[in-house]
Amino acid sequence: MNIEDKKLIINYLLNHGIDIDKFILNGFTYYKRNHVDILKNSDYVDLLLSMYYDLTFEKTEFNNMKRSFVKKYIYNESAVEGVDILHDKEEVEGLKKMYEYMHSEKIEVNFDIFSIKDLHKKLFSCTLHPEFGGDFRRQFAYLEGAKTNLCDWTYIYFKLRDLDESVKDIRQISSAIKDCHNSRLILLYLDKCVKLGCELIKIHPFPDGNGRTIRCFVNKLMEDGGLPSIYIKKEEKNSYLSAMEKAIDYEDYSGINSFYRFKLCDSIIELDINERINSNDKNKTLKK
Repeated sequence: MNIEDKKLIINYLLNHGIDIDKFILNGFTYYKRNHVDILKNSDYVDLLLSMYYDLTFEKTEFNNMKRSFVKKYIYNESAVEGVDILHDKEEVEGLKKMYEYMHSEKIEVNFDIFSIKDLHKKLFSCTLHPEFGGDFRRQFAYLEGAKTNLCDWTYIYFKLRDLDESVKDIRQISSAIKDCHNSRLILLYLDKCVKLGCELIKIHPFPDGNGRTIRCFVNKLMEDGGLPSIYIKKEEKNSYLSAMEKAIDYEDYSGINSFYRFKLCDSIIELDINERINSNDKNKTLKK
């Protein structure tokens, strides 16, 4: 949405006495109620994200969204990876530590592609053998259902080193993206983060915990650009893997890009919109 289009929409809403924040809030409420049907219509999602990022929607304090993500979705992420939250508490706790580290200032020191090693160390920091955290695999690996061979373990370091240029490129534009409120640029930035995540999956650097570590790394880059972290529900895992396979096998990123757009809407709803609705309901109750 360009500046002129943005002005036209804002002026139209204001001239017709429509509250912009409430207008956007209603758009996300409709998305939430009609989620299944809207999954067939990516245009509505793009429009919704455009309104959210382009118009004068006063956003929730970003750190609150990050804390809310860690609080709400650690157990969900564990369930997606088949981790028993009752019997594998050390991995659940490690996942929490990984996201706490991701949100700390410590990760900013010399942050690059190899920061995935530090994230992986945190993920397995509570296990019986934490010393294996951060170690690259030294054996053959494959993805079930994928046609493309994963990186030979002897080339992992070199493949990651090559990807570091992509990380530098993403990091370079993140600060500008964060404050631009331009949905077109924001979604292009999202696509860059998603593509990097796919490339990391193809390398599959660790013996275990690749999905959780790589999603955390991608979420870190997304948050650097002012986007909330995304989460994948257990019932969405097959759709996620199917879209990822197309990206890995055929370099067709349309499916995985679309998937992340839907999940971005979901995170905005869970971490921001719901908080606004609850706050509005409380205010109405207090007024009564």
